[in-house]
Amino acid sequence: MFIKQKTTLSVFMKLFLSFSAIIIALYFLYWMMNNAASKTIQTEIEQSLQSRVHFYHNSLETDIKRVIQLKNEYLHDNDLAKISFSREQMSDYEFAEAILRIKNRLLLLKTSSLYVEDVQVYIPLINRTISPEGYVANPTETEITQLRKSNLTAPLVNWQNKLLIVGFSPELISKDIEPIIVFKVQLSIPNIRSSLKQIDTTNKGGMIFIDHAHQWAIYGHNTPSEIEQALYAYYQNNEALLKTGTFYHQINDERYVVIAENSSLLNSTSLIYFPESDILKPLQNSKTWIWWISIASILILFGFSIWTYRLIQRPLLSLVLAFRKVEHGDLTVSIKRRRSDEFSYLYDRFNAMVSELNVLVKEVYEQKIRSQRAELKQLQSQINPHFLYNSYFVVHRLAKIPDIDNVVRISRHLGEYFRYITKNDRDAVTLKEELAHTLAYIQIQMYRFDQRIHTICEEIPDYCRDIYVPKLFLQPIIENAYEHGLKNTLQNGLVEISFKLADKDLYICVTDNGQELSSEQLQILQDKLSHPNDLADTTGMLNVHRRLQLIYGQQYGITLSRTEIGGLNVTLKLNTNPKTE
Repeated sequence: MFIKQKTTLSVFMKLFLSFSAIIIALYFLYWMMNNAASKTIQTEIEQSLQSRVHFYHNSLETDIKRVIQLKNEYLHDNDLAKISFSREQMSDYEFAEAILRIKNRLLLLKTSSLYVEDVQVYIPLINRTISPEGYVANPTETEITQLRKSNLTAPLVNWQNKLLIVGFSPELISKDIEPIIVFKVQLSIPNIRSSLKQIDTTNKGGMIFIDHAHQWAIYGHNTPSEIEQALYAYYQNNEALLKTGTFYHQINDERYVVIAENSSLLNSTSLIYFPESDILKPLQNSKTWIWWISIASILILFGFSIWTYRLIQRPLLSLVLAFRKVEHGDLTVSIKRRRSDEFSYLYDRFNAMVSELNVLVKEVYEQKIRSQRAELKQLQSQINPHFLYNSYFVVHRLAKIPDIDNVVRISRHLGEYFRYITKNDRDAVTLKEELAHTLAYIQIQMYRFDQRIHTICEEIPDYCRDIYVPKLFLQPIIENAYEHGLKNTLQNGLVEISFKLADKDLYICVTDNGQELSSEQLQILQDKLSHPNDLADTTGMLNVHRRLQLIYGQQYGITLSRTEIGGLNVTLKLNTNPKTE
């Protein structure tokens, strides 16, 4: 019979493939990180530009909004109303004073905003147009008619290359009723252009302020550049793009980043554009570095593989063969190396390991015992402070009443309680000592639960008084009955403790008459007790169950059942064989 040997790759090939996979993975990871970083930086740049555009555009919009509000307030000015409706009833002095006040208000409006170039009020009744500088030429009928039509559709009106904010009084004017007041605010196009141009700190971009009704447009230059004309034509034919956001547009083999900020108040959109190459130029350098890293990675891959082949393969093979001998039971194997390097140290430690292996095998059992004892110590230490949570609150309540006699009694019980858990480090005590400690605990709890719960404890059978049991195993079960089984019982609560001997095993039963435990909850507790190695919950009943099994064996511990009156019956099974301390 021929045995077919499994074909394996050489160490060199494995190393080569491993390093290849590592280099490729690192290369791919670097490429992904670089790509992600580029996108992140690009997004941050765009967000920064959007923030700047939003800031300047919002400042412009806020200022113009304030001017519109002032215009609306001035339309209802008392002096304008008097002059418009009751000029004939005013004296010349009153009329002059009213005109002067109107001029001052118009001057205040003009100087209050950087974007206001002039303010005029036309009053048809006196056939005069008032401005901050005095009387100016009246608007023509054609101008008034056109302004009335345009004002119904847009907040900003273009008239003879002037950008105006227009108001009429009364506001709702039919074509058959002439206005009483015509209010015009001329905006400064150079100042608007200068404000928006502050966004471009590189002086390589530009801006366009576009009216959605195509009545006017403000460019970044006095004479629109070719790029601005192309952008205006493109967005004029694509009105859906006139909304807030970032877009990319190709013009004359140059790609531009266009930041749009829409204004529903002004019915317009600000377009700020920058050459993409100038903004994202630093990101292009990273692509060149990827190629250089690729070449360097290949060279490192081949060089490192050859070096590791000569340095590691041969001594590693010797070590593998020695391990195989040990695996087959040969504990006399020994390996040596001529060179003084890490493998030489590894060989020496291997030889020492083999020589100590027999000793370690003998120590395994002892170590297992120590491990179980350490686990037992840990579980017990978790129980020791368990009673601290509530005891001091009871003392506090009694002292506050004050009830000095009961404070003295409970403090004595507390002293006995803590003396018991701290007087020595014994793992096992007599059942008599454990029960005395438990009774001290019960006395303390009686102060806490007052008349709600009554506890009955049988006398310990004489044949069980001096058997050794785990320290602090009974108190958590009693506490579980108080805290969970009878937590909502207001009166007539009952806890009973009884003892029974059967086949040299001692059964301690703790029952309560609580109605809190449902069938589902009982099943959950029974399932947890069936898997004691799951120590996610290392307090209370599960803790005691685990301790009893560690000491007496898996057949001992806690079993649960329901009492005839509906409460919980906890049965602790212990071995009565004498146990030394």
